[in-house]
Amino acid sequence: MLESNDNRNFMRMSINADAKVSFDKSGEVQSLDAVCLDLSAEGLSLKVPIELEKGQQLSVAIVSGGGVPSLKATAEVVHSQRLEDNSGDYLLGCRIISMD
Repeated sequence: MLESNDNRNFMRMSINADAKVSFDKSGEVQSLDAVCLDLSAEGLSLKVPIELEKGQQLSVAIVSGGGVPSLKATAEVVHSQRLEDNSGDYLLGCRIISMD
């Protein structure tokens, strides 16, 4: 499903795909499972189990099915908010820095 928002330069596509996220925390690489909720040419949103700070750089691998390689990108967290569904998860809005 495609969505449009007047503030966006590119259309966002809902994908709800499993993702792996890695980031540096105090000199140590941390990894976690996530869900990529949507994706555009400039950004993506992720549902993650912990809070990550604005400005945190992430390596994201969006898992594909059917033998298609994972989409890999480097992204930066531009906003983070706790979901109100009592899951304890956070919604991250991320800007794509590069596609690997």
